[in-house]
Amino acid sequence: MDKVGIVVVTYNRLELLKEVIQSLREQTFQNRQIIVINNGSTDNTSEYLSGQSDIITITQENLGGAGGFHTGLKYVAENGFSYCWFMDDDVICRPDALAELIRAFQSKPGIGYVCSKVIGIDGRPMNTPSVDDRPTSNGYADYCDMTHEQMIKIKQSTFVSVLVSTATIMEVGLPYKEFFIWGDDTEYTSRISAQYPCYMACRSVVLHKRTLQRNLDFMQERDEKRLHNYFYYFRNNLFIIRKRQGEKSFRNDCRSKQRFAIRRYLCGDKVHASIIWKSVRAARTFHPQVQFPSAK
Repeated sequence: MDKVGIVVVTYNRLELLKEVIQSLREQTFQNRQIIVINNGSTDNTSEYLSGQSDIITITQENLGGAGGFHTGLKYVAENGFSYCWFMDDDVICRPDALAELIRAFQSKPGIGYVCSKVIGIDGRPMNTPSVDDRPTSNGYADYCDMTHEQMIKIKQSTFVSVLVSTATIMEVGLPYKEFFIWGDDTEYTSRISAQYPCYMACRSVVLHKRTLQRNLDFMQERDEKRLHNYFYYFRNNLFIIRKRQGEKSFRNDCRSKQRFAIRRYLCGDKVHASIIWKSVRAARTFHPQVQFPSAK
């Protein structure tokens, strides 16, 4: 039977991590191994994990979510697993979440990845993936081709419960660890969907207990730490624009963001202006390369 490596990336959220681990232990799909990437937590996470005999723990310095997923997918691909199921440390999975992902992945040949349906603590949708509306040969999109299996074709998603085969990881490579946070998930899932059909498996449901139960909003952000993380958001997305759309689009977007930063500065908003300006400067010399797991 195919074995699944379950990767959870964590940093200083021990109580939530315990909930995640418990939900993973209750999965009906049995041939699995939980692997926790501890991004240098400074609470009691290390002590807790050291006492869990059924968990493989990889401890590293805090490389952000991107660095954690890079490490986790690399480990799974290099150590004999057939699939990697990966998520953050605030994702509580229904007992059949993994079984439904496996069923969906195996429902047709050639699937790139499948992700779960994500709901928030109030029962409303969260982290909704982008529907694949790209036209087929007759000019129409075919995102309903697997609705009889309760699957919707998508072109990108977040890293909140994603299942991918190790064969695909070996082919397309690993997430960019240099992204640190934000954008690594949409870039990676888009990289896969550019080559293979990918789906949201609506029968696989997870609860996302993220503190912020709404979309991110740079101008409305009040959390100082999260606000400064937008540096990575803008820098990483500028890199994606350069990669996908070319140098001209990249330069145009840089100029647009610089003009916005100047306007914010003149309005007395030095914080938002500084974050945008720094991200644009950093993006000009930001050139991470795709890395691949080692073949065994």
